Amino acid sequence: MCAVRLLLILVLAFATLPAYAEDWTTSDGKSYQNVKVVKVEDDAVTILCKDGGALIPIAKLSPTLQKRFSYDPVKAKAAAAARADADAKNATQLQAEMNQAEALKQQQRIQNAKQINDGKAGTAPPPPATP
Repeated sequence: MCAVRLLLILVLAFATLPAYAEDWTTSDGKSYQNVKVVKVEDDAVTILCKDGGALIPIAKLSPTLQKRFSYDPVKAKAAAAARADADAKNATQLQAEMNQAEALKQQQRIQNAKQINDGKAGTAPPPPATP
């Protein structure tokens, strides 16, 4: 029983130690420190690093890293094209939503102005000041 507790304590202690993270430099000279891979796709790797996060094209990684992530230029090209298409559709949809929100704001401004004007039209002007 004591050995099981000791083993459990050791496992928990090692689990809380920080994982080894690498430093990467891409072919265009960008450096990433303490890299932790979050997601691998056919064309890119999503990472967390010292400065935040990034989506790095696998083609910009070293040959060693390309091999580690099973880089296939043909698959990467197709995946990049699909990503670009999805990004364009998302941008179009976002722009439409922004336009709709602006139109609603403009309608609200007009309605507010009408309410203010209607309120002023029903009130008598203040009496003139007597000297």
